Amino acid sequence: MISQNAKRKENASTSEEFVGPYSLGRCLGKGGFGAVYEGTHQDTGQRVAIKLLHGTKQLEPEVQNRFVREIALLKKLDHENIVHVFDAGLHEDSIYCAMELVDCGTLKDVLVARVSIPWREAAEVGLQVSRALSHAHQIGCVHRDLKPANLYLSEDGLVKLGDLGLARDLNNSRLTTSGQTVGTWRYMPPEQITAEEHIDGRLDIYALGCIMFEMVAGRVPFDGSTFVEIFDQHLESVPPRLEVLVPGFPSEFSDLVDAMLEKKPEDRPENAALLADALEQLLAGNVDSSSLKEITQHKHADTSLLENVSPNLTQRLHSGPIAGAKKPNWRVLIGFLVVVAIIIAIVLALK
Repeated sequence: MISQNAKRKENASTSEEFVGPYSLGRCLGKGGFGAVYEGTHQDTGQRVAIKLLHGTKQLEPEVQNRFVREIALLKKLDHENIVHVFDAGLHEDSIYCAMELVDCGTLKDVLVARVSIPWREAAEVGLQVSRALSHAHQIGCVHRDLKPANLYLSEDGLVKLGDLGLARDLNNSRLTTSGQTVGTWRYMPPEQITAEEHIDGRLDIYALGCIMFEMVAGRVPFDGSTFVEIFDQHLESVPPRLEVLVPGFPSEFSDLVDAMLEKKPEDRPENAALLADALEQLLAGNVDSSSLKEITQHKHADTSLLENVSPNLTQRLHSGPIAGAKKPNWRVLIGFLVVVAIIIAIVLALK
């Protein structure tokens, strides 16, 4: 086996840097704990994303444990809407993980650019995330940090769930950090805020409800200047009604988001699979308010592929209007053209 140093010597002429069998390319992002790089497998040519932690001596044990926990959980998951992990190992004194390269940005990037998106596209995002969550929950994995920055967009129109560093494996206590309030404030359900020991997938359904609200309204349902203000709203306040904030979409969509944001887990959709059924039926126009709760709480609906959904969600998310872009003032433009026409007519008349 060729050592890492030998590989570097072999590639000295091209100044390539290797992590395991992967040559590093451009940096995709940096954080306090490490960085993510574009990488290429030296034998197969497969392009990947390399997440590389800082040297283990520079990091607290809990940070290392979270990364190892993320790798262990990702290896258990196999779904088209979840970022796939290919390889992991040690590089000098750092831990690395080679994952699927999803290079069309994140849902957060879309919301920063557009602020909000139409309800149908929001429902399509929710549908794909629900399918990912259903797969994860079935093997006992609760994400616990669902937010727009952790939802990646692929070229083929798929939304992919990633970043499982705070995930909880309900089947393996050794991979579980319990009794602590962890997560992202604006997307945390009451039972996560109060660090309840017994949780299930309905925790992620609440977070997805916050995201779906944000996609349509252009703001999260609960916000504030401090975590205390935000937590208090999650625990006590009723979220605004979506169709009041943003008129012009089915009340059933508001009903579904309201159900996802219920304070008590037992009042939310029973599981992510039933939530996916409801979203698919909603997009197909086959559900009303009276049947919505029945779908999410009791039984799967008869679902099929949605023929009326346009292809490639990623392209549609990135092709919408940019927030803050000035729209043309057609009245001013028409007035200007009329003035120009009059001037031209006067000039021609004087000749």
